[in-house]
Amino acid sequence: MDYTNLLTISMPVYERKDFFLEALDSALNQTVKCKVIVVDNCSSHDYFEKVCKEKNVSYYRNDRNIGMAGNFHRGFELADTKFVMNLQDDDQISPVYVESFLEAYTKHPDIDIYFTDFIRLTASGRLQHKHILPFGYMQNGQKIIEYGIKYKLGFPYMASAIKRTIVNGFEGNLDGSGCYDWVWIYSEADKFSFFGDSQQLYVFRDHDKQDTKRNIIRYAMTLPYIYDEILRDKVSDKELKRAANQAAFWELVRLKSLADKDMVDDFMEKDTIFSHYLRKKLKTSGKLRFIFRMPQEMVRLNYRAIRRLKLDA
Repeated sequence: MDYTNLLTISMPVYERKDFFLEALDSALNQTVKCKVIVVDNCSSHDYFEKVCKEKNVSYYRNDRNIGMAGNFHRGFELADTKFVMNLQDDDQISPVYVESFLEAYTKHPDIDIYFTDFIRLTASGRLQHKHILPFGYMQNGQKIIEYGIKYKLGFPYMASAIKRTIVNGFEGNLDGSGCYDWVWIYSEADKFSFFGDSQQLYVFRDHDKQDTKRNIIRYAMTLPYIYDEILRDKVSDKELKRAANQAAFWELVRLKSLADKDMVDDFMEKDTIFSHYLRKKLKTSGKLRFIFRMPQEMVRLNYRAIRRLKLDA
């Protein structure tokens, strides 16, 4: 039986049982086996522990809930392999994920991050995603940065095997933000080498219990911050800078279309880098102040019309 000690698949879990078995089995049923661990963020039940015992999988339980991002980071701390891949408990990986990772690593042993294309699993079946991703070997992450600006944020962090040492110093918190993974990867991309595999080796499950759908404003707020505070400063081309600025503006308009006044006001009272950013944008942009004073329903209904105006940020 083929086995590699180069990679650990870490599964961060908390409470939700619905899709865990499918996700775990996809990690175990690889053509090339590797270490698999489950990291429980202090769930109220022992379901994950029992399943891991039955399947002889290493199980770790946090003494307290350390947050989603913190639990993802915990897998890097517990692993002793060169690379770690975080498999979310509602997703799946192809049986050849590990084998394909090893093929890429053999050809390019200097890579820091290996990622693959992915497919969406929805109530309507398997569907293509709408992102445009760079593939092949990249000596540095400049193409990752440029694609993020040109074609919208979409780096498949969830489908990535990441060198364990490069996450040292990453606390996995970022003020409890959603899309913390994108904040980290786009902040650090120019320091790393990548290999993008065009095979769709990751299955991303799109369902109503996703954290992204239960915490809309937290996730939506992360996106303009990345465009404005991270990506814009990482490119020298004036057109790319302008595109990043425009993308941030429209993500803020979209945020207002998703969140009512109480949600925005509550968010603004928090002491985070993202609430500070939103306060700064509303203070410096008259157009945004005008839009944020509008009722949510009006912004939502007129979002396309507002976009057609092509307002400058």
